[in-house]
Amino acid sequence: MIPKGTKLSPETRAKISASLTGRKQSAETIAKRIASNTGKKRSPEFIAKMKAIVFSPEHKAKISASKTGKKHSAETRAKISAKKKGQIAWNKGKKGQIAWNKGKKGIYSPETRTKMSASRIGKIPWNKGKKGIYSAETRAKISASNTGKKHSAETRAKISANTPRFWQDKKLSPETRAKISAGNTGKKRSPEHRAKISAWQIGRKRSPETRAKLSAHRLHRVIPTKDTKLERKLQELLNTNNIQFTKHKPILGQPDIFIEPNICIFADGDYPHGWLYLQGKDYSKYRALNNEHFEKKIKKDQSVTTRLEAQGYKVLRLWEHEVYQEPKKCLDRIRALL
Repeated sequence: MIPKGTKLSPETRAKISASLTGRKQSAETIAKRIASNTGKKRSPEFIAKMKAIVFSPEHKAKISASKTGKKHSAETRAKISAKKKGQIAWNKGKKGQIAWNKGKKGIYSPETRTKMSASRIGKIPWNKGKKGIYSAETRAKISASNTGKKHSAETRAKISANTPRFWQDKKLSPETRAKISAGNTGKKRSPEHRAKISAWQIGRKRSPETRAKLSAHRLHRVIPTKDTKLERKLQELLNTNNIQFTKHKPILGQPDIFIEPNICIFADGDYPHGWLYLQGKDYSKYRALNNEHFEKKIKKDQSVTTRLEAQGYKVLRLWEHEVYQEPKKCLDRIRALL
């Protein structure tokens, strides 16, 4: 037994350490040691001495290296979990307790921050793949605690700079896109939120690739979502005469009727597509649907027709009054293209 207070030389300490290395204590010895320390309180002087101990960089490096990559076995993890069950967390009931680093902005040097950042690269987050680890109540509490919380302009700028846009850097699975879509369906934005989104979009230029993707996506969107009365009338005429067709073909202009192999038919309403304007009706007194509006609409329809014909399609445009008043003539014009 070494007398208390005896200072051992480095050589003696090395010998003791070497003699203990790899030595396994029996279960009884471990139990005795745990029992002797259970409930034991250290004096303030002892705690102060322990805090005053400063490890050399070499010592800290050795400790770090010995723990790096060390994984506990399933049995050890189960024992730790069982031991902690039922224990009261040290901060339970201490709501509003000031964090140790509150107000200590910049306590880490740029070098330390760089090292911390580098150490996290490539590491898998602790909660990756652990979907549903928080209960509905916990999620509600987290949401409530963050609601109304405002970050400073500097913090928002940092978050924006360090957070990659998911649509730029990740390819989302169809399931994930469906979930995002379902989460946003029916969601109403406040006037302030809509104004911010609108302001953010003003002057924004999209790349040719993005514009091409948006254009391809719009070809598969049917607006309006339900067939108009005029479209249903034309469809009924074709069905009655056993003419096979496809509705809203996702090509340029999205023809109302497409007949294989290359016939595009558009059913144009008299008012929305400017037939009444072509007959001389003046809309100059109207604010939005004025003469200028119908001029643009007519030019757009002509452009779609020209571009489709240049691609080898046969294009037929039928006015609303023609479909209702002269259905036989419309049918003859369609058959002439077959």
